[in-house]
Amino acid sequence: MKAYVVWTAPIVILIVLLILCFIYWRFYLFFRDPNRKIPKGNNIVSPADGRIVYVEKVRKNIIPISIKKGRQIRLHDIAKTKLFSGDKYIVGVFMNPFNVHVNRSPIDGKIERITHYYSKDLPMTKMWIRSIFNLIPLYKGSNHVVKNERNTILINGKFHVAIVQIADVYVKKILCFVNKGQVVSKGQRIGMIRMGSQVDIIFPAKKSIRINVRPGDKVKAGSSIIATY
Repeated sequence: MKAYVVWTAPIVILIVLLILCFIYWRFYLFFRDPNRKIPKGNNIVSPADGRIVYVEKVRKNIIPISIKKGRQIRLHDIAKTKLFSGDKYIVGVFMNPFNVHVNRSPIDGKIERITHYYSKDLPMTKMWIRSIFNLIPLYKGSNHVVKNERNTILINGKFHVAIVQIADVYVKKILCFVNKGQVVSKGQRIGMIRMGSQVDIIFPAKKSIRINVRPGDKVKAGSSIIATY
């Protein structure tokens, strides 16, 4: 009897600690929303906290990455709505469950369109594992990039910028804090995705725009510079 009690006590303590850690993460850490120092000047800031999973130039609306079985990916597969014309850059930011999940506007501008796409979601586990070990390409085998529910926000400023909020299967809800026609400032809170998720940013591929990040880099919403112009 005494041996049973001795072995049971540590297990109970461990279970209690795990429950407390989960409660702390689920109801405090996940919903934290720290202030950010927004950089001045002609730059595009990250819309999300996380790790850069791809930085690609899009020509004729074809993205030069292969998620699965060499399948060609079109920009519409990600945005799920018509965007602006011309060549573009697309930068993907993967948010793990421990990142801040509040999304911010990359530029000053006016909300031109908001498009919500509903779908049966897939888990982002593969991308999470590859990002933990920094296995390039981080997007390999991650079919959620083109399949999952998403919300696309198109902002018209000095040029057009689109933000695509992509939901994980465990996401409770994609939150959008802005409305069509609303004027937003760079670094302003525009939404949130609960649990794990991904946020892509799409902007013109002009000669005057210089990319500041590469796959594997860690960024913070509103303060990390994605590109300068």
